[in-house]
Parts: sequence; structure tokens; C-alpha cells
Amino acid sequence: MATFTATKVLDARPNAKIVFGFAIAVALGVLLAAYPLTILGVVTLGIALYGFFQWCRERMEWWQLLVLLALAPTFVLNYGFDNFAVGAGGFKFPAGDLLMFLALLLVTWRIGRSALQDILIDPPVACLMALLLMTCFHLLIDVPRFGFYAVRDGSMFFESVILILGVTWGQDQQNTQLLKRWLFYIFLANLFYSYTFSWGDKIKSMSPSFGVFHPVPLFGNYQQSALLLLLGAMYFVWIAPSAVRWPRWLLTLLSAAQLGGLAILQARSMYVGIVLILLVLFLFHENRKLVGFASTVGWGVAVLLLFLVVISALGITIQGRMGPVNLSFVGDQIKTVLAMGHANTRMAHEDDRADWYGQVWDRVRSSPTNVVVGEGFGQALINFEDEDGNPVRQPHNSSLTVLARLGFVGLSIWLLFIGLVLKRFVRFLRMRSASEGVTSTILWLFLCFLLFIEISSVQPELEFSHGTIPFYFLLGLGIGIMSIRKNSFDAGSVGAHALRA
Repeated sequence: MATFTATKVLDARPNAKIVFGFAIAVALGVLLAAYPLTILGVVTLGIALYGFFQWCRERMEWWQLLVLLALAPTFVLNYGFDNFAVGAGGFKFPAGDLLMFLALLLVTWRIGRSALQDILIDPPVACLMALLLMTCFHLLIDVPRFGFYAVRDGSMFFESVILILGVTWGQDQQNTQLLKRWLFYIFLANLFYSYTFSWGDKIKSMSPSFGVFHPVPLFGNYQQSALLLLLGAMYFVWIAPSAVRWPRWLLTLLSAAQLGGLAILQARSMYVGIVLILLVLFLFHENRKLVGFASTVGWGVAVLLLFLVVISALGITIQGRMGPVNLSFVGDQIKTVLAMGHANTRMAHEDDRADWYGQVWDRVRSSPTNVVVGEGFGQALINFEDEDGNPVRQPHNSSLTVLARLGFVGLSIWLLFIGLVLKRFVRFLRMRSASEGVTSTILWLFLCFLLFIEISSVQPELEFSHGTIPFYFLLGLGIGIMSIRKNSFDAGSVGAHALRA
């Protein structure tokens, strides 16, 4: 009898597997029907992560893998991924910051205390560490008063330590080449994602939401997409040919498509950015790149014109960020940038911004302490709400945020940091002691820095992780690359121990 029972159990196992598999398939089918975007997103993410791990496991170290896992969604999903948090109970931690700080722990253990000290005493990095120290002193008082919103307001300075990851990565030439290839696919993904802007509201309504303080849709956010389009346009014509084996004509077409996408996102600061790029190329006598980028702008205009002709012929109306995608609206935006339009064409945001600046200045001069070391963190700097009813906590100017939070002492250190970085890039590019590939990479990273600073003067770019994480990492990458060149300056010892490690 016992033998018969055991045999029946063994015979039932294949049937149990079939039933179990069928149950799983039915459950997945029901979930897919009820939550199509979420399930498809989870499955796509799982497949992507599996392929990513398989591709990376023999090519890089664990800390680099963590960096790429944080950077990829930060670049493309921007504000949505900022709010993708993990945790338990009432405490949640942003996943992007968690990955970056774990990578920082691994890299500091790898390079050792001596190499870390060399990085930290480098003048631009030392300025950031001074701002971080001021922030920590403020938070000792501000966290008990205002809670974790104070920590959130201080992320602009906490996340500056990510620069260490960029410096260390830039000192490894082989992995820098790997990073260039990875960046190509990130800019390509952002290109396609940006062109979904007109369906952003629908995408948000179907997207899962996460948040540290309030729920935010993971998909359908485009706060940084315009900046990445412009960075990608330069990248595809200068860096991509040495990173991927795609035909040059296709890379040029993709670069033009990036510029054409700006007509949908309608960020006037990026129109100014195009002029800034052309000016820098002219000043550094980069004639070939100047002509090449100017021709790419021309191709971008041609792509845009063709696109507008096609959608007009088909009777399709595409809504951009501030108005319909047509020549008249784009023309009006360019006129406001050049101050050529009628006074009535001024955007409402300009009046709002002037009011915000006045509010911040009133807070700064409200007390001698605020003037010298700022009011600290935890309170909103302006009285304004967005279209969803959420309070806007900062003026659209990151340097003004530094002034309000850390006073004129903090602002002086911040401006010194910017000046030191500018000096380092300019001297390196003028020396022309590196190969063409290295020079092109440094020129691109220099323009990345300038464009981040430019957009941060009209947007709260560096007050959010989707701005600070790429900003500090790419800046660190440039410092790291420059530090290993034979004729580098002011940072000759930075990372030397890391190279020997």
C-alpha cells in the first residue's frame, strides 16, 4: 500500500507542474489585461536587466555596474526616476541615490584613503566639499525643525560626492571607451522617448507612481529631455563614430533628429545653447567641428521642415510643451529669445520668474545671518504651486538657490568652483597636447558643463537628482580624463594612487 501511494505521488508531479504553470500563465494574463503598461514594463525591465548583467559582468567592476544602473533611468526618465524610492514603513530612499552611494562605498574601498584624499583636495572638488560641510552644519539644526524635507533640499550638495565616481571612472581609459558606447544607446533611447512628449499625459495616467513625499508617475516626465537632445546631437557627430560602428550618414541623421526634437519640447534655453556651442567652437578655433555642427543644425531644420510639411498634409496637430508644433510658434519663441518680439509675446513664466527672484532676495536680506550663511534647508524659498497643486520649493535659478540656502559665503564658494572648472577645461583645450579623440571628448564634456550651468540659470536643474547626478558624474569624468594626461595641470597627483591600485 505504501509503495502504491508513493508511485501515485510520483506520477502526479508532472500533472502538478502543468497545473502550476497554467495557473501562473492565467495569473500573468489577468494582470496583463488589468495593468498592461505596468506588466509590460516589469517584463521589459527584467529582460533588459538580464541582458545588461550578462553584457557587463566580464567588462567592468561592480561599482561601475551600479553607476550605469542608476545613470540610465536617471538620464531618460529624469524626474520620474528621482521619485522611484525603496524602503519600508515610513522611510523611503531614492533608488538612484542608493545605487550611487553604494557604488561610492565600493570605489572608496577600492582606491584607498590616499587616492581619495588626492581627489578631495583638488581645488574644484574641495569647493564642493566646503559647501557640503556647510550643508551638514545647517542640517544639524534644520532636520529637527523641518524633518526630512531639509535633507531633500540639501541634495544639490550631498550628491556632489558623485563627482568622485566620475573622476575614478575617467582614469581608466578602457572603461571610458565602454562608457562612451553605453552613452550612445542612452542618447538614442532619450531621442525616441522625447518624441512621445505629445502623449505624455496619457503615458502618465497609465504609469505606476512612486515617491518619497508624494506620488509621481515613473513614465511621462520630460524635464531634462531637451538638454539631453542637445548633448546627444553633439555626441552623435563627435564621439559616436569612435564608439559604435554605425554609418556616419545615419549618425548625422540621428543628430539632426535630436535637434528637430527641440521643436516639440520647446525649451528656449536650448536655442540659446545652440548659439553657445557655436560660439565656443569659434573661440577655440575648432573650425571642422564648427562647420560640422552648423551643418547638423541645418539638417535639423530640414528634418523639422519636412516633419511639419508631412503632419500638415495629413492634418495632424502635435502639441508641444508650450504650444502647437508649427513654424509660427517656433518663430515666436526664437523672437523672445532674441528680444525681437512684441512685449505682449513675453511668456508668463518670465513674469513668474521675476516674482520668484524678488521673493528670494527678500528672504536673503531679512536677517544678517541669512545674508552671510543663508537660511538653511527645509522651507520652500518661494510661494508658488505647479499645475498639479504641488508647492514649488526653489526659484528657477540654481545659483540663487545657493545664495538663499548658504548665503553669500556659499555663493562665493559656488562661483569659485565654477571658475576653477572653467579654467581647467579652457587650459586643457588650449594646450592641445592630447589626441584628437581625447580632445573631442573633453570638448564635449566642457560643453556639457556649460549647458548644465546655462539651463540651471533659468530652471531648478541642480536642485533635483536628475540634474545633479549627470552633472557631477560627467564633470568628474572630465577631471579624471584630464588628470591622467602627461601635461595636465593643477591635478597631476589626482588619482595617481587609483591608477596603481
